[in-house]
Amino acid sequence: MSSLGERIKELRQSMGWTQDRLAQEAEISKSFLSEIENNKVSLSGENLLKIANVLNTSLDYLMKGNYVSSEKKPSKPIEIPRELSELAEDLSLSHKATLALLEAHNSLIARRSDKEKTEMTKDNWRDLFEKLKEYLK
Repeated sequence: MSSLGERIKELRQSMGWTQDRLAQEAEISKSFLSEIENNKVSLSGENLLKIANVLNTSLDYLMKGNYVSSEKKPSKPIEIPRELSELAEDLSLSHKATLALLEAHNSLIARRSDKEKTEMTKDNWRDLFEKLKEYLK
């Protein structure tokens, strides 16, 4: 069974984020996050909640590695493509704006009749952002 720090690190990496990015989004220091991921410190409820919210996961999962209900199928952590993550860092996009851009892209792909998935480049993400930025605020 994995530890709290390992679960946080796993979720962070699945999003393609650096420790810097998660620390910034959760409003904690990078060194504190490193200590958390290496199980060297305990977390306050406030910081644990910040991290859970930013990682879009439950406190139950972070604390125990379990999902709230055994009847529910656990949702897969959100995976932010590397190119989108890089663009988000370049433009200093918030976590919320980055997720909104990803959701908009996924909605557009789901509505396509050909449903052929094309790989999005950083420039493609930038173009989509430019077209949608007034709606992402």
